[in-house]
Amino acid sequence: MSRVESKKIDKAAAMLKVLAHPKRLAIVDLLGKEDKMTVTEIYKQLDLPQAIASQHLITLKDKGVLSSFKVGTKIYYSLAIPKLIDVIDCLEECCIDI
Repeated sequence: MSRVESKKIDKAAAMLKVLAHPKRLAIVDLLGKEDKMTVTEIYKQLDLPQAIASQHLITLKDKGVLSSFKVGTKIYYSLAIPKLIDVIDCLEECCIDI
């Protein structure tokens, strides 16, 4: 018997699939270190074209990884699931010897 329900396994697999892109993983890692960031701060920090950063941010938000709110003309993003930073930490630790 699996220790995780099949619905949870499906959700976990979908979450890992969306995180599997290097730029999306970098965005999650960056937001794990900051409370919130604007689109501009994110694309400048990661040296990405604005359009590419926006596409990744929309994908992450649509999949429930990020949340956003608007203040004036600025859109701020933050982690919807702060524990995801633990996944990144674990991956970093696991990849040391690879």
